[in-house]
Amino acid sequence: MLKKALKKGYQQVLWLYGEHNEITEVGAMNIFMVYLNDDGEKELVTPPLNGLILPGVVRNSILALSQEWNQYKVSERKIYMKEICRLLSENRLLEMFGSGTACIISPISNIGFMDRDFHIPTLQQSDPIYKKLEKHLKDIQYGYIPDHPWTITID
Repeated sequence: MLKKALKKGYQQVLWLYGEHNEITEVGAMNIFMVYLNDDGEKELVTPPLNGLILPGVVRNSILALSQEWNQYKVSERKIYMKEICRLLSENRLLEMFGSGTACIISPISNIGFMDRDFHIPTLQQSDPIYKKLEKHLKDIQYGYIPDHPWTITID
């Protein structure tokens, strides 16, 4: 599958499951989307850990930070390609990104589906959530946030 995706100019494979094209992962990464929900508020969504999804450490960290910040709604639920297409047509899909230990966070700017290219406006956002998350995670990782509960200082 990856060879086919690379041949078409894509960098990763978006893994879909079942007849309704449930989004599970991107490459070997967990996947997230940010959109404006029906109440007009930003919402971060990732698929639930239902046996199809790997329980990533970075995924867990993103969910924990997002809930701690309380700046947008956070949900774990199924995401379908039909919803992505609808949100794009309504200009309500803001960001999509993958997460994993190798890359931390990788923005998604395009999805090929059913012989069509769908532009995801992740990189066009003026203050994207993925960038805030990535910066904060790296700041924790490199010790720029003193006494963070996820870090242990070794003398």
